[in-house]
Amino acid sequence: MDETAQLRAELDELREAVLEDWILVTTRNVDAIRAMQRTVSWRVTRPLRIFRVFQRKASEVGYVRAGQLAAVRVAEMLGRGR
Repeated sequence: MDETAQLRAELDELREAVLEDWILVTTRNVDAIRAMQRTVSWRVTRPLRIFRVFQRKASEVGYVRAGQLAAVRVAEMLGRGR
């Protein structure tokens, strides 16, 4: 096997290893995120975080505009669920 073919084979092996590692890491992260989202703490704090974001947006663009943006977002979310 010439040097070029050997280097290509090594590169292919490295790419395969990186892909396998990436799949493993992303799979574990998704499982960890899902487990966290099932906790009571997440279910309580998530609505609070959403409200804080709304408050910040309202202070920047006004309550009427922020309310309109929130209504559009809710409508988009409801449309996706159907």
